[in-house]
Amino acid sequence: MVQRRVVIDGMRLETDLFGGTLLENIEEILKNRVGSDRVISKIMLDDRVCYENGEFLGKPEWMDSGIDLEIETESLEGVLRDSVMTLLPHLSQIIQLFSEIGRNLRKGEVEKVFQGEGSHKDRGGPYVQGIEAMVTAQILVDRIRAIQRDNPMIVSESPLELVTEENRFQEILSGMLSCQENQDWILLADMLEYELIPIFSKGLSNAEHYLHTMGGAALPS
Repeated sequence: MVQRRVVIDGMRLETDLFGGTLLENIEEILKNRVGSDRVISKIMLDDRVCYENGEFLGKPEWMDSGIDLEIETESLEGVLRDSVMTLLPHLSQIIQLFSEIGRNLRKGEVEKVFQGEGSHKDRGGPYVQGIEAMVTAQILVDRIRAIQRDNPMIVSESPLELVTEENRFQEILSGMLSCQENQDWILLADMLEYELIPIFSKGLSNAEHYLHTMGGAALPS
């Protein structure tokens, strides 16, 4: 039977944990030793990192034999703030990339859009990078919404809205695809500049306001 010495945020528990797998011990700690307004951010087992950034890094057989368990936690409000701060540069990147794409399409420089040059070369071009940035932004927004949904007592703000008109957003994405298929580059530029960019500009403004109300600093203008 494994006896584990446990330290949480620098404080050792008065009683050790006896028996059980590492996951069972962690579940017990989360349930009885960590406040509902905090989450585990890092776990060290025998001075080796075994959990970080939401992932276990070791093999189960090694983890279950460890003795010294050290756990670091962080507040859910801190996780929420960090997620919003990570979201902001992605939104700025989306606006910058699609503004550049619109200009190049109007000049007939289609290769620059889909193949790229300079810093964009061999990275799929600005268009692919813009789509990837949109996907990343949506993942971050989903994470923020999940924190808000699962912890209503500690989150005072209303849910962060990146896209307020989801149906219209989907119509725009479908229209962009049709423009590509028909090689109608001027119409694609119109959709980017007059439809897509305003949506993300508003989303950026919403996110900056949201961060400000949480006591964080927005991106420098």
